[in-house]
Amino acid sequence: MPSASELLDIALSAAAAGAAVLAEAADERDASPDALGLRTKGASGDVVTEIDLRAERAIRAVIAEHRPDDEVSGEEYATTGTGSALRWSIDPLDGTSNFVRGLPHYGSSVAVQDVSSGTWLAGVVHAPELEHVYSAGAGLGAYRESRGTRRRLHGPAADATPVLLAVGFSYDAEQRARQLTDLPARMSAFTDLRSVGSAALGLCLVAEGSVDAFIETDLYEFDWAAGALIAEEAGLIVKRPATMRGGIVAHPPHLPVD
Repeated sequence: MPSASELLDIALSAAAAGAAVLAEAADERDASPDALGLRTKGASGDVVTEIDLRAERAIRAVIAEHRPDDEVSGEEYATTGTGSALRWSIDPLDGTSNFVRGLPHYGSSVAVQDVSSGTWLAGVVHAPELEHVYSAGAGLGAYRESRGTRRRLHGPAADATPVLLAVGFSYDAEQRARQLTDLPARMSAFTDLRSVGSAALGLCLVAEGSVDAFIETDLYEFDWAAGALIAEEAGLIVKRPATMRGGIVAHPPHLPVD
């Protein structure tokens, strides 16, 4: 079994390959929005582009080069390599709606798990337009590299103000209505609200201390796999869903969130 550090190096390379596709595609988008190959999948508002597919192929190619027998599960393509000791969970473009509308909060997310124990070993969220690369390895801490500067992440300060809650909303109308109904009670411990539009980056924002907690109640594993480990390695309490689809909560010990 490779070490967490070795797996993190592969995850960094794989996420960088996906992010490079996104960066090139952002220029294409600005020149001609029709170049995205936009279509809707599932619920209204849940969109996929040709860029999602290209980025996932780039990520899978890097993983296959280094770990050809590992299982790989992604958002856009079928799972491959089932039955292996390690499983990669990838979201080639988390924050697709942001990307389509020209907002900078999107990126490629890559994480790897020890199948037998369920332990997440490494995770990377690479946001090319923000020029941020968030990363973590099990037991190695969480970091953000940006414009040549690398710093360790420790979550929000206990005396941070204003106290910000980051949330995400489902594309499903009924789920979204429930989320909005629950918000007033959740806001009792917070002074303001943010919705980033990317679960992966929402978790990373808590890890770096830009917001104080993140909650989203309707996600798939590839949405949170890397970001959850980054938040955890930054010292946050992370409650993952027990199934491939469900809700996630990340918060510091000094700020309990129901």
